[in-house]
Amino acid sequence: MNKHAISAEREIASYFNGGDALPASESDVIKAIVTELLQSNEVVSNKAIMANLIDKLESETDVIKLDIYRHALESLMLNSREAMFARS
Repeated sequence: MNKHAISAEREIASYFNGGDALPASESDVIKAIVTELLQSNEVVSNKAIMANLIDKLESETDVIKLDIYRHALESLMLNSREAMFARS
């Protein structure tokens, strides 16, 4: 694993362990996805988390879970965009 991937993993983990970033259920979903990615030795990135959330959105039928997945995806997209513009 390269240095950039490890740094991104730490940034993602610290963001979601920060507390009030997301409602508990959305944060829990993202933490579970990060755990799944790490356990399967995949690179943890916003792109990988978003792809996983999109997969869940496409296969889920429970409207409550769909809402949680949508909000989690929206939060990630907004935070990714903010981070991208902050670096510019």
